[in-house]
This record gives sequence, C-alpha cells and structure tokens, in this order.
Amino acid sequence: MNAATYLIPSLAMERLKIKGTLVVWLAVFAPVFVVIVAFVAGYADGEKFYRSGVNPWINFCEHILAGWSLFIFPLYVSLLSALYAGIEHQNRAWGYVYSLPVPKSSIYLSKLLVLSVLVALSHVALVVFALCAGSLMGMLKPAYGFQDFTMPAFMPVACINLFVCGLGLIVIQLFISLWYPGFIIPAGLGLFATLASAIARSFPVSHFSPYLWPFVFLNNTLQVHDWNYSILMWSFTVYLLGAAISLFIVGRRSNR
Repeated sequence: MNAATYLIPSLAMERLKIKGTLVVWLAVFAPVFVVIVAFVAGYADGEKFYRSGVNPWINFCEHILAGWSLFIFPLYVSLLSALYAGIEHQNRAWGYVYSLPVPKSSIYLSKLLVLSVLVALSHVALVVFALCAGSLMGMLKPAYGFQDFTMPAFMPVACINLFVCGLGLIVIQLFISLWYPGFIIPAGLGLFATLASAIARSFPVSHFSPYLWPFVFLNNTLQVHDWNYSILMWSFTVYLLGAAISLFIVGRRSNR
C-alpha cells in the first residue's frame, strides 16, 4: 500500500485533532478582524472615503484587501501553522505519531492539505464577512450608498488569487512549525519576516519574500488586468518544492 492509500484516513484523523481547537477559531477570527477594522473605519469616517455617486464597495474592499494582504494574511498563516503543529508538540505525541504503521509522507501531506484548506476557507469567509459588513453599513449609514451598489467582482477574484499567492508561505511556515517545538519560535519568525517584508516593501529585493507576495500580487491597484500574475507561479512552485523538501527532511528526522 502506498502513501495515497493512507492519506484519506490521515486527513480524517487531522480533522478530529483540530475540532473545537483554537486552530479553527483563528481561521474564522482572522478574516473577521480585518473586516471589522475596515467597517469601524468606514462607519466613523465614511465621509472621507465614500463620495456621492461612486460605488462605496470599491473603497471598502480596497481597505480590506490592503490590510489582509500586507499584514493579517502572513501573520495569520504564521500563527495558524504554529498552533496546528503545537497540537503534537504540546502533547509530546510525535513519538506516537511516527510509530503508527503509516507512511511518514501521509502524515505530513495530511497536515499540509488541512492547513491549506483552512486558509482557503478563510478567504471564502473574508468575502462573506465583507459582503455582510457592507450590507450592514448600508442599513446603518444609508447616506454612504452601500445599498445602491453591489460588491465589485474583483473582490472574490482577488481572494482566490491571494490564496494561491500564500501557498509558498503556507509550506514554509508549516515546516518551521513542525521542526521547532513550541509556539514562540515559529510564530516569532513569521512575525519578524512579515514586519521586515512590509517595512522593506519599497525595495525590489523584498518582492522575493513569500511573506510579501500577496501584497505584491495586487500591485497597488484594483484593476484585475494589472495584477502581478507571475507571483502565482512563484508561489505554486515554492509550494511543490517546499512540500518535496519537507517530506525528505521530516522523513529523515522521524527515522532517527
């Protein structure tokens, strides 16, 4: 039997592990947080952001995407992967996990897939929460005109692409979280890389940082045809190569 045969049972086991944990709550809280910040800012100072006759959803979604891509998304992935790997680290369960009669590759791949699905669902939640928040704004502040327009099509399209842009970040942070026991080091490294990339974003060399790829992809514009689509290929390539390298390294470590 190969690793693929064990993958579905491994995925089911991972689902049970995260059920009711902070991992799931964080996957919901992260998109809620960035939407609430944009909502509060718009509610308090909407006169500065929203002009009469102009779709207010455009500015509202722009604020959400900017905050999400530059800071919240990479920080969220760093915290999420650290919490997820911490389930085994805290319970000192790695010895038991590696003693199971299943390929080590299926253990790693199941974790990578579950983490990827959680991040994907967070982007779905981001669109849903943004839609709900904008609709609520239309009821509470009808002068802003949210009720007269609809959410622009670029919002869900951007979220799909931002998820792909984050694949490289996901595989990197998962490896760090699996390699280092505890929460502080993986989360701290992710925080440092996120802040360093954000501060240095005006320098071209910073665009090679996977922690900045979601922001670089948007290219400071809401015009879909002007987005930096080459980032998608970079991220997907890092995801595949990172998974292969992680499988090799984690497998060797588990055999010691």
